[in-house]
Amino acid sequence: MKIDLVQRIALSGLLLALVIIFTRFLSIQSIPIIPFVRISLGPALIIFSSLLLGPIYGGVIGGLSDILGIVLVPSALGYSINPWFTLVYTLLGVLPWCVYKLVNLIKSEKLIYIITVSFIGAIFIFVTVFLLINNSIVLFSKEYVFELYQKIIIIAVAFILSFGISIGLYFINKYFVNKTKNANYEISTYKIALTSLINELFVLLILNSIVKMIFFETDFLVIFFSQGLVFFINIALDSFVVTLLLHLTSKVFKNKESIHE
Repeated sequence: MKIDLVQRIALSGLLLALVIIFTRFLSIQSIPIIPFVRISLGPALIIFSSLLLGPIYGGVIGGLSDILGIVLVPSALGYSINPWFTLVYTLLGVLPWCVYKLVNLIKSEKLIYIITVSFIGAIFIFVTVFLLINNSIVLFSKEYVFELYQKIIIIAVAFILSFGISIGLYFINKYFVNKTKNANYEISTYKIALTSLINELFVLLILNSIVKMIFFETDFLVIFFSQGLVFFINIALDSFVVTLLLHLTSKVFKNKESIHE
C-alpha cells in the first residue's frame, strides 16, 4: 500500500524529532578552527524524508528542524534563528526528491557511479590544491597556520575517505541489489549517493558557504574548504543511511512507487 496522509504526518513528526536529536545532541560540532562545521546524521535524515515523503514534507522537516533546533536547544555562541540558514535546510529537504527524479532518468548505473566518483575526486582535488597554495587561513580575525605534517595528514585522510567511499559504494550497492533481487521494489545506492552528493554540493557546500561567508564575514573559499573537509564523511553517511532506511521502509510498505512520489 502507499503511504497515506496520516502515516506521512506521523512519519514527519518522528523524522523531525530525530533530525533535531541527531543534529543538536548526537553530533560532532567542536572541530578545531572550524566551529561552523557539523558532522551529524541530520542531513541524511532530511534527504531520506524528502525521498520517502516528497519535497513538501522534506522541506517542512528541514526548515522546522533548524527553527525548532534553535528554540529548543539555544546555541552556546548566542546565535538566533536566521532565515537564510532556515532556507538552506528547507532546500535540503526539497531538492533531493527533485534531483532523484533527474538522476533516475540516467539508465546506466555505471555512468551514475562514474559521475559520483568524479564529483568526489573533484572535491578531493580542491582540498589538496587549497592546502598546497595556502599555508594558513584566517577565521574571526585569527590566523591558523598549517604545518607541513598537518597538510600531509589532511590530504592523506581526505584521499583515504574519498577512495574508501568510491569502493564502499560499489559493495554497498551490490549488497542491496542482491538483497532486493526478488522484492517488488529496487534500491540503487548509486542513485541515492549521486542525489545526496548533488544536494550536499549545491546546498551545504556552495549555498551554505555563501550564507556563512556573509554571516561570519569570512572568505568564501576558506569556508568552502572547511566544509569540504567533512564532505567525504557526510556523503558516506548520507549514502549508507538513506539507502538502509529506504530499504527498511520499502519492506514495511511493500510499494515501490511510494518511495519515489
